[in-house]
Amino acid sequence: MKKTILSMLLVATVSFASSVTIEGFSSPESVIVKNKDVYVSNVGKELKPTAKDGDGFISKLDTNGKIKELHFIDGLNAPKGMGIIGNTLFVADVDTVKGFDIKTKKEVFSLSFDNVTFLNDITIKDKHSFFVSATDIGAIYEVNIKNKSYKKVIDFTTANGLFYKDGILYAAELGSSPKTMFDGKGKFYQINLKNKKLTRLGTFEGILDGVQKVGNKIYVSDWVNFEKSGIIRVYDIKTKKESVLKVELFMGSADLWIEEKSNKLYLPQMIGNKLTIIEL
Repeated sequence: MKKTILSMLLVATVSFASSVTIEGFSSPESVIVKNKDVYVSNVGKELKPTAKDGDGFISKLDTNGKIKELHFIDGLNAPKGMGIIGNTLFVADVDTVKGFDIKTKKEVFSLSFDNVTFLNDITIKDKHSFFVSATDIGAIYEVNIKNKSYKKVIDFTTANGLFYKDGILYAAELGSSPKTMFDGKGKFYQINLKNKKLTRLGTFEGILDGVQKVGNKIYVSDWVNFEKSGIIRVYDIKTKKESVLKVELFMGSADLWIEEKSNKLYLPQMIGNKLTIIEL
């Protein structure tokens, strides 16, 4: 059944130029690019996204995939989504968002959340705030870094990947409910922050993770299942056309990042312990 569904998904594809895959990570979940540096969050040796085991870390690479420091920042638990404001790298780590100066590696920010065990993705709103998803309780929060506070923006089932642009928040579901996170029925929405209206985008469902909008196209990573079948979906917000990138099947299609100047897509393979860089 799963193989049949996957074959149908791959009929409409978008070609890419080339790709390179880097190995040696430990359950890499998220990636972000700042200037000529690439940061990758590693949950740890075991795929335990809510465990406070202290073996999580951040890696630093160049934009071609050469590892500069595998353990750039150590001592985290299960770091996932990241965002950068100025020189501060913010990281969602189980129930806390931490911030590190990317020049000195020093921790400069810490904000703990009540009754949350699965903070997931981060997307920057402006110079003083960002959004973070809490998958376990189905919520999206806005964090103010000036006064170190947070507030709930909206209840959102199994909130996972987030991307904010031009007043609109795009959000992907991991599954249909917190109790069935990996049932393959997660959907993708845009959220009007003024009236809290949710508008579903696309007809697809999946185990949805990373999200980024570039031009009229929105890229969404989808685990499909927990075998070698992760894919990257493409939704054209103007034409409403849906397609899938013509690439290898990924082992855990996690939180992607697209560097628009170089037109490169960075995708952690969370189960495969790899990072793939695709030239779009």
